[in-house]
Amino acid sequence: MLMPPLRQEARSPPTPLRTALRACMGSLGLVFAYSCGYNLLLLAPSIYLLQIYDRVLSSRSIDTLAMLTLVVGAIVVVGGLLDALRRAALGRIGAWLDDRLRPAVLSACLDHASRADGTRALEAYRDLTNLRQFIESGACPMLFDLLWAPLFLAVLFLVHPALGAIGAASAIVMFGLALGGERLTEGPAAESAAALMRSYGQLGEVVQNLPVIRAMGMLEGAAGLVYRDARDARDAHQQAQRRNEIVMLVAKPVRALVQVLIMGCAGWLVLEQGRSPAIIFATTLLFGRTLAPIEGAIAGWRAFATATVVYRRLGSVLSTVNPDGNSTAFVSHKIEGQLNVDNVSFAPAGSNHLVLKDISFRLAPGQCLGIIGPSGSGKSTLGRIIAGISRPTVGSVLLDNIEISSLRDSQSTRHFGYLPQEINLLGETVKDVIARLGQVDPQKVIEAAKLAGLHDTIMRLPRAYDTVVSNGCSDFLRSYRQRLGLARAFFGNPSLVILDEPNASLDYLGERALLESVERAKAAKITVIIITHRLGILSATNKIAILQHGTLTAFGDSKEVFENYVRRPQVGSYAGQNADLSARSPTGRSVEPAMP
Repeated sequence: MLMPPLRQEARSPPTPLRTALRACMGSLGLVFAYSCGYNLLLLAPSIYLLQIYDRVLSSRSIDTLAMLTLVVGAIVVVGGLLDALRRAALGRIGAWLDDRLRPAVLSACLDHASRADGTRALEAYRDLTNLRQFIESGACPMLFDLLWAPLFLAVLFLVHPALGAIGAASAIVMFGLALGGERLTEGPAAESAAALMRSYGQLGEVVQNLPVIRAMGMLEGAAGLVYRDARDARDAHQQAQRRNEIVMLVAKPVRALVQVLIMGCAGWLVLEQGRSPAIIFATTLLFGRTLAPIEGAIAGWRAFATATVVYRRLGSVLSTVNPDGNSTAFVSHKIEGQLNVDNVSFAPAGSNHLVLKDISFRLAPGQCLGIIGPSGSGKSTLGRIIAGISRPTVGSVLLDNIEISSLRDSQSTRHFGYLPQEINLLGETVKDVIARLGQVDPQKVIEAAKLAGLHDTIMRLPRAYDTVVSNGCSDFLRSYRQRLGLARAFFGNPSLVILDEPNASLDYLGERALLESVERAKAAKITVIIITHRLGILSATNKIAILQHGTLTAFGDSKEVFENYVRRPQVGSYAGQNADLSARSPTGRSVEPAMP
């Protein structure tokens, strides 16, 4: 009774990569047919030489020579056309695969990056280009030609077993030399690539932090780090190059020696067994055709090995996501914003240490929660989980009784707004930034800007909402970028907005505008979560949660929690863990934060 389900579970669902490759089987079959015709027609020059010696020279017939030349010339032209057709077909297949798989690969890489290793996701996205380039390269046709090397070798055996034995031995020797060269250069080549990537990474860090590096006199040391990795990459590359040169020094004389042996053996057959002198030239051509695909495959061995790794890595990334999106919840109705965090615990990937432990609370639509706690207590991690960016190790986060990760992937509407600590804003213009790179609805953009208290400021820009921005709005002050990020978070009338340190770069006036924005969001029945160290913003909250060492030590009405755990701290409370709990007045004096 249990066997059918077990068999069904054993069949893993096909990834988009496998599905696309299966769809290409007909086209690949056509390429194989072209390759069959091309390689069979390559026998024509050898047959042409035999016919010249056996028929033309003996009969001294110009007509026979002309006819043979015309026929073989036509065959050679057809063979060239077949080769061009298969290369064009492979190019079309590569482009079709790229168009078919690019959206799925991008979606899978972004999903993989949010849950696991972002670097691996970037590699997988580049892998699709590498796979297309391999299909379009000259190494791919060589794999089809390699299937025909045994045919040419068999013809050599038919001419004479000694010729076939020499050809087979030379093919084995050449393949062994190529494999040995690959093994010898594999380690240094990998070291060179890794060192080069480190050098590029160091250079990126230096460029990003150049003002600080210059100010602190660290430029020479930073340049040394970049140069050290570049030097290691160069040394490893030179080592691989020297090893490859040694292999080539052995391979070239071996190839020339085998060519001499083939011609000498054919000459012996002419002298001792009375074979036609044409056998010398014909066997030389056949031997060349036997080794050509082998040498081509050897030359493209690294490309083939890379393509194999690329295929496996792409398949691994694509297998971790649902290609059909059947698990994604499509929500047509408006989400009210009732939040339920149920027994959430979280441990980073590859670690058993719980950053969050058994976090549970509820929020009604339109309520505002302030999350406070010492640095490293897990506040931002909890914010990312509530926003659906990270998945909890244990427990669940529900919005209107729907799993938060499903809502995050839903394309029905914008359910979430999120303002991270690091302000990175993408878009060509201010309106593109606020509209989250989607279709720009001017009315909704203006509504979001007004909700963030930024509309009047934007209207004073040179081109208002059409003002061009660059480098993620890095040309703007951080306080302005933070308020622009707040407008982006409020765009589309979301049901839930998570703000991580939204007042970190704001002055007194900016913080007042932020308070007004939160009040307007609450009035619009938007559930708001504020993660903060500056306690002045707590006056806009309905609830306060205190995190310590990943544990929820207090949760409740703002006034009650503030009175018991902040204003008059109890033993082990949040206030006992922090030296600076005061808000700043406009005059700069320290005052206790006022609560509603």
